[in-house]
Amino acid sequence: MGYQVIKRLFIIIVLLFWSCDEVVLEQDNPLDPGNPDFDPPVVTFTSGPQDETVGTSEVTFEWEGNELISAYRTKFNNDSWTGWVTNTSVTLQYLDEGSYSFSIQGRYSTEDTSAVVTSNFGVDAVQGPALMFYPRANFSSVGSNVTFQVHAEDVNDLTAVQFNVTFDPSKLEIVSITQGSFFLEFGESIFSFDFDNQTGSFSVVTAALGGDQPSGMGTGPLLEVVLTVKETGTSYLEFDGTELFRDPDNNNISISEAVNGVVISE
Repeated sequence: MGYQVIKRLFIIIVLLFWSCDEVVLEQDNPLDPGNPDFDPPVVTFTSGPQDETVGTSEVTFEWEGNELISAYRTKFNNDSWTGWVTNTSVTLQYLDEGSYSFSIQGRYSTEDTSAVVTSNFGVDAVQGPALMFYPRANFSSVGSNVTFQVHAEDVNDLTAVQFNVTFDPSKLEIVSITQGSFFLEFGESIFSFDFDNQTGSFSVVTAALGGDQPSGMGTGPLLEVVLTVKETGTSYLEFDGTELFRDPDNNNISISEAVNGVVISE
């Protein structure tokens, strides 16, 4: 019998032998989705607001994933996703009044990703009547301009406002101050201001002036101020404690809170 014939017979015998027994492959890699014991990546919040309104401008979220998750990424509101990191907590600061969402996602080293988990929450940290900078914080760079509004928050029968603000003139410089819409919506008004970039201060007096509704209610901007950032670091725009609210009879309206502004530059 020739060599080629023997070779063919050997191959046929081997094939027949394999066809009679099922070949079982070992699948012991826990990261292999083909493994019957494979657990997909899962993340869950362990602390932080969940579908609720909080009374603070700062919140902390903590989370955890199953054992094999190697990294996480987060997303705040409509911002872009962060990069993948090993952190399992984050603190959100200087949150303004309003509604927010915070999302997390985990992944394995194989890049299998978990479902996105999202917390929707609200912030109601200021109880009026109040005077506040909006936004609470501006993030910028040296040489750039930042814009704040000063809001009357949750007021009733407000006719006149007076306040003074101080800042570090080595870090910030006022470009402009313009009247906001709050009193303009209720008829005629007056708006007077003064600022000094040498000492780092500005003062404002604004009021409703006659008309059918000589006062305002609710929440709205009293002014808009634009500043140039001159140095890196954290700078503050601070009310000096002399701020006043008045009603149509010139009676004092107690101000529950005056919220300062912050500029953070790199």
